[in-house]
Amino acid sequence: MNKMGIEGKPISVTKCGTCGGGKEDSSLCGLARSGLNSDNLQRSHRTYDVGQNIYFEGDNCDGVYCLKAGLIAIRKTDVNGNSAVVRLVQPGEAFGHRSFLANEKHAGSAEVLVKSKLCFIPKANLDTILASSPDVAVRFTRRVARDLREIEELYLLTTTQPVRKRLAHLLLNLRTRYADEDDGTDETILELPLSRQELAAAIGTRPETIARTIKKLEEDKLAFFKGRMVTIPSTALLQEDFESDD
Repeated sequence: MNKMGIEGKPISVTKCGTCGGGKEDSSLCGLARSGLNSDNLQRSHRTYDVGQNIYFEGDNCDGVYCLKAGLIAIRKTDVNGNSAVVRLVQPGEAFGHRSFLANEKHAGSAEVLVKSKLCFIPKANLDTILASSPDVAVRFTRRVARDLREIEELYLLTTTQPVRKRLAHLLLNLRTRYADEDDGTDETILELPLSRQELAAAIGTRPETIARTIKKLEEDKLAFFKGRMVTIPSTALLQEDFESDD
């Protein structure tokens, strides 16, 4: 199976904050903010279309990525060949860094769900930078630790909260990044980048459970589903439902 992607010119900016997708606490963005210039980082700009893979499970790690725009699904496959989404990477977030630090092959595949633009730093350059700049290595490691903490917090949400709250949280999160909103109203129309089965896997539940949850949200007039299109009449009411103690 071949990787698919379009590799562009190296990014010319010297600060990740000027690229439009950087996140203050991202491990990759932190390298540029540590005073390293673009020549040292040798970042490149890559664009991928929907359905393309950035890397596959079992591939060697050849560098670290930071998503500027789009949506990436990290998938893992079990011994029976069943694939499940274990993480959604959103703009400003880094990925591939765990495999880089552990010097291991990728434990999952990175698939593009929404046309994506990302920054990439080759492994060889990162190795040289971190080996020659201990202070940068410490900052990079701390940022990675914060990234992993956020993943742990999300895992806690998906294992301790009711399915209704997990689904509401995911919808609100996707809405923030990808929704087309009607001007002057609180209504949101969102095209989901995941199938029902993938939605269930992303929030740690079964397809039949998410089907019942969707029906209940529709009965409560908080969200209406038609295929992959979702209409949220009031994002404020959905947010209140998510934050409620029920």
